[in-house]
Amino acid sequence: MDNSLVFQYIIIAVIVLIAGYSLFKIIAKNFSSKKFKKNGKPGCDSDCCG
Repeated sequence: MDNSLVFQYIIIAVIVLIAGYSLFKIIAKNFSSKKFKKNGKPGCDSDCCG
């Protein structure tokens, strides 16, 4: 009986960790810096430089 309870807690902990990691990735993507161009090089767009 105790093994079954521990196994359930481990499964719940893994699910919570996966959900938390996915949520962190979504939040980090939405609030990331927009100063990088699509080719990955830093810099500003043509409207702010020059």
